[in-house]
Amino acid sequence: MNTELGTGFGTYIPLVVYLVGMTAAVLSLFGKPQWGLWYLVLVLPLQTTRDRIIPFPLGAQMIEVLWFSSLLGLLFTRGISFVPKAALNKWFIALGIITYISLWRGFFYLNSEMPLWLSDRRFSDWINYMMLPIICIVAAGTVKNVQDIKIMIVLMSFTTLLVNWSFFRSSAGRDFSHYSNDIRDAGVIGYAGANGFAAFVAMLIVFLTTLYFFIRGTQWKLGILALLAFSGYCLLFSFSRGAYFACLLGISFMAMFRQKKLLIGVAVILFAWQLILPTAVEERIGMTYDNGGQALESSAADRVLLWQDAMTLVRENFVFGTGIYTYRYMHRVGKYEDTHNYYVKVLVEMGPIGLILLVVILFQMWNAGFRLYRTSDDSFVQGLGLGFAALILCIAVANFFGDRWSYLQVDGYLWILLGCVMRAQVFTEEKKKPEVSEADVNPISSEYGEFVAVN
Repeated sequence: MNTELGTGFGTYIPLVVYLVGMTAAVLSLFGKPQWGLWYLVLVLPLQTTRDRIIPFPLGAQMIEVLWFSSLLGLLFTRGISFVPKAALNKWFIALGIITYISLWRGFFYLNSEMPLWLSDRRFSDWINYMMLPIICIVAAGTVKNVQDIKIMIVLMSFTTLLVNWSFFRSSAGRDFSHYSNDIRDAGVIGYAGANGFAAFVAMLIVFLTTLYFFIRGTQWKLGILALLAFSGYCLLFSFSRGAYFACLLGISFMAMFRQKKLLIGVAVILFAWQLILPTAVEERIGMTYDNGGQALESSAADRVLLWQDAMTLVRENFVFGTGIYTYRYMHRVGKYEDTHNYYVKVLVEMGPIGLILLVVILFQMWNAGFRLYRTSDDSFVQGLGLGFAALILCIAVANFFGDRWSYLQVDGYLWILLGCVMRAQVFTEEKKKPEVSEADVNPISSEYGEFVAVN
């Protein structure tokens, strides 16, 4: 697997990434918290690149250093007031409490190490998971105006270009005339795999496609179109059927509210894919069944076995589940450590309470975006809201085909964009507040002033 970015400076990339990251962290501590977040946006999806800075001091903790320095910078300059008032805050707290209790349930189920120290892998994974809503709050705190949101989206677009370029270079020279598992690649996304890479690209395609119909400026539209074309190529040859479906559904949702003509294109793809798609992609989509449609192919058949076995676990541990981050240690179906359906995984590990909590949080996220779209009178902010709502629908569908929720490099941008949406909603509400005159604040003083003026 080629994990280089293809810049021609591979030898120096780790040192540059490390030094710039530490500089951004220092600037964040001294009153510039946006610098840590901006650099976090740049390096978040570049998993294999970040792996190369592990030998440097605190290199393995670069993500933590960046968001924590931004958090401290916000606290030093603004105090706790930087946290936006939003309904999602209480759900983030509930998520932390319920998942930590579930860690202890897993401790008793597996008879493993207590979830108190980072030496316990389950506790370490939980810390990384809870990092996502914290990054969301930090993003909301660093955004001061719409211009800051635009800067972050530009940075996300640049890194998406790097991610696509890494995939393009790593797959260059491979024979795409026919499908085989050997031609799949994840590029710089790393251990999230080819399906994780596809989910990342699908989300960005859905979001940027929406934004395209709301922004002004020919140069910006052309830039988005170019990135969408490149991303579409990479998504196509990621050979992820779940990502294809999630992307089409997200775009269809957006099209119903903004650009209904796109629904024609979606319909053409759905009904004529065997005629218009490359042969390898056609073979990948059509291989769900073997033997003339009589039996599931091996990958799909394995997923059915995983789900059937998972339902057995659900029945045996229905109330509390087996505990978060326990399924991977069971090895119940062959080599698999995942149920290949995140909702099933949550139901197995956290029971109905965990599944309901996940669905509620997803709905609250979607609602935050859609509400921003409906309440704002700024075209760009409307695009941000509708694009985020469509993105949430995309990731919600993608999670039916595997865990696309708990990988930092896959959905880190989702949480940063959520922070932007939360802050943009504050801007929208403040803009709509009626201006308060001096007479409204102190009518007695106003009347007295008029009396004095007359006399």
